[in-house]
Amino acid sequence: MTRSEPRVVTGLMLGAFLAFGIDTLVIVAGLWYVDRLSAAAARWVSVAVLAFFALWVGGRWARLRLRNGAGDGGDTGDDNTHQRDPLEKLKQRYADGELSDAEFEERLDTLLDADRRAESTGETARLELSRDSE
Repeated sequence: MTRSEPRVVTGLMLGAFLAFGIDTLVIVAGLWYVDRLSAAAARWVSVAVLAFFALWVGGRWARLRLRNGAGDGGDTGDDNTHQRDPLEKLKQRYADGELSDAEFEERLDTLLDADRRAESTGETARLELSRDSE
C-alpha cells in the first residue's frame, strides 16, 4: 500500500484507542484486581470497549472497500473520472508532502503531456473511423 492511499486505521482511531480504550481497560482490570468490580462486569466492559473499536475499524474498512469497489466496477460513462484519477493522486501526494515543488511540477507536466497525446491520438482515430465509414 502506498502512502497516498487511505488507511484503514487512522491516527484518530489509534489515538482514541490509546487515550480511552487502553485507559478504560487498565482501570477496569485494576478495579477487578482490588475486588471493587465483579469478574463478569469487568469482562463485559472489556468486551464492549474492544467491540466498539473493532466495529469502528470494520466500518471504515467496509466504507473503503465500497468506495474502491465502486470505482473499479462497471463503466459509469464518466471518462473524466478515469482521466482525473492520476491527477488527483498526484495532488494528494503533493499535499501530503511526499513530493517537492519541482517533482510535482515535473510529474504534472508529464501527465498533461500524456493527456494531450491521448487526446490527439483519439481525435486522429475518430477522424480515420469517420473517413472509413464514408
